Amino acid sequence: MPNSDMLSLYEAVTEISQQMLQAARQKDWDGYGKLEILCQGYIHQIPVHGEQAPLTPEALERKIACLKTILSNDKEIMDLMQPWMLRLTDIMNGQSFKK
Repeated sequence: MPNSDMLSLYEAVTEISQQMLQAARQKDWDGYGKLEILCQGYIHQIPVHGEQAPLTPEALERKIACLKTILSNDKEIMDLMQPWMLRLTDIMNGQSFKK
């Protein structure tokens, strides 16, 4: 896979992760789930490290910027999901949720 195609995949994942963050902020969990499935489809297309040509310095910068944004979005999504996850754990453990 040419590096430009691989970088396009990273950029697509970055854009979808932005949309996932927006959905999480709006507590649109159905929309979030659909975006997560879409994102997984793109991620599965990204080749493993050994199957690609070395990146130019510019391409490496783009890839790193994408990864930083994706990780930042993921952290904020996890922070937004934390209360819901705790509530779900309480429900599964048969405890009532107090808030």
